[in-house]
Amino acid sequence: MTLDAQWWGYSGEHGWVILDRELPCNSPGLNPDLLFFRCRDRQTFVLKREMWRLPAYQFAVNYAKGLAGAASHKALEELEEMKRLWPEFQAEIIRQYRATVDVQEEAEAREKAQKKALAAQERKARRLTKEVGEAAESEE
Repeated sequence: MTLDAQWWGYSGEHGWVILDRELPCNSPGLNPDLLFFRCRDRQTFVLKREMWRLPAYQFAVNYAKGLAGAASHKALEELEEMKRLWPEFQAEIIRQYRATVDVQEEAEAREKAQKKALAAQERKARRLTKEVGEAAESEE
């Protein structure tokens, strides 16, 4: 993964954030939810795709250059420091993403097993009903 595949931004609510476009969930147009990484606490959070817009989320360089004087310089330095930490951030993003996927897959497997068990119970109930009906007919 390279830095070019990430969208670096700033949010008034979350501070410096990263959208890793190499994650399947962040592919253009595929998912209504995006997985962002919040740099200050190294946590991911989900954001509805339609909420990823100005003024809530601003491209990092534009945010920094839009600040006045020393604040702009400081923000650009912070951004460069965040980018230097990319290998650490990347590892944490992938770890959290995989944990989320694992939980989803386990839930889907449980749901599938429950549906399969319910279908088996329904088949058994239909078979028993049929057998009772046939037994009643043979007694007549």
